[in-house]
Amino acid sequence: MAEQFSVKFFEENFLQYIERNKDVFTKSHAMNAYYRSIVGTLINDHLNKNGEIVRRIRNLEEAYNNIKNS
Repeated sequence: MAEQFSVKFFEENFLQYIERNKDVFTKSHAMNAYYRSIVGTLINDHLNKNGEIVRRIRNLEEAYNNIKNS
């Protein structure tokens, strides 16, 4: 298991979400649904460290692009 909120963590979760929802969503629809869910959670999370939120969103964005282009 990858370090929580790392790029690898998000890549693994994207792939799992795509696989679990392959009968319902296309790859891009599944990725967008997962992405929106995570961003919504991060925005509503009451973290005191804005830098941590930015780091997580950057990692999510990088993972999204890595899986999208794979």
